[in-house]
Amino acid sequence: MWKFVGASVIGTSHAELNLPCQDNCHVENLSIVDGADYLLCLVSDGAGSAKEGGQGAKLACATAKASIVATLLKHRAAALDESMVEAWINDIRCAIAETASANALTPRDYACTFLGALITPGKAVFFQIGDGAIVASSSEVQGVVFWPDSGPYANMTHFVTEDDALIHLHVLITNSRIEEVALFTDGIQRLALSFEQLSPHTPFFDPMFKALRSQNPANCGSLNERLADFLNGAQINSRTDDDKTLILASRRTK
Repeated sequence: MWKFVGASVIGTSHAELNLPCQDNCHVENLSIVDGADYLLCLVSDGAGSAKEGGQGAKLACATAKASIVATLLKHRAAALDESMVEAWINDIRCAIAETASANALTPRDYACTFLGALITPGKAVFFQIGDGAIVASSSEVQGVVFWPDSGPYANMTHFVTEDDALIHLHVLITNSRIEEVALFTDGIQRLALSFEQLSPHTPFFDPMFKALRSQNPANCGSLNERLADFLNGAQINSRTDDDKTLILASRRTK
């Protein structure tokens, strides 16, 4: 059984301007018709320059969850492939386009990055458009699945709402047994990653994964508030003023 914790918190720059948090996340154990447990993790960061970026991030996670569940109900996990991931992204794009049209806006007004992980008993599917990152661990190695895609210029990235979004979609499907995973937005990527070594910054992750491993899965909900307090603490806010999202999941016990 997976144990997990997740939180999105507002950055100090948004709080000072009385703006809402533009990050969104979702994590849960899915029990599908075959009786197996699936871990689903979704993270999205609304573009700061987008009028409704936060709503775009919320809509991206909600739409992706519904699309992924529909896929799992129709297909066995063994059948998961890149075309199905592309279909999930297209569903997000359609949902955003419909919402934008209904509000006399454009999809660009809902621009957001998108990261996800779906881990089944025999397969793991990782996917990402834009910056932020996914860190995954097996019994032998821990690494960054996709390095943050920051686009061709500084302070830029790619969004799920772009016309060429699928060109910038990164997908990895592996049969390796994933034991721990973390997903996070760009608000903490400079804290969570070693850009010199192109690797996870283990002092950032080790204490949190250690605490998570010792938890009873039924009691993990109480950790969400503690994670939010950590992300909103002075130590983190002194190094980043952006919104921050972090999901951690583990099926290890020690």
